[in-house]
Amino acid sequence: YLAVANWQNSANFDIDSMVYQWNGTALAVVQSIPTHGARDWEYFSINGHSYLAVANIQSSTVNFNIDSVVYQWDGTAFVAVQSIPTHGANDWKYFSIDSTSYLAVA
Repeated sequence: YLAVANWQNSANFDIDSMVYQWNGTALAVVQSIPTHGARDWEYFSINGHSYLAVANIQSSTVNFNIDSVVYQWDGTAFVAVQSIPTHGANDWKYFSIDSTSYLAVA
């Protein structure tokens, strides 16, 4: 899989970002996810569950107070499981300390 963060098109920041899967010959779109000036995707796994977090920097109305979203793989698609209030988010980092999982946003 490959998740691509689409920051903007020629007109606005509220555009879909894509998740691709290798089909043996090429990368094919398997999911389109609404994003808002997406700057980064972070993949992580906790207890055998797969997650993607998107860092949304701004909306098309130039609002930097925009939620970033954590998605969980349900076996067929990534489904939103938590929205996190952020201000101009640029990057996620997942890490663990002493078996405790953390997700930091900048």
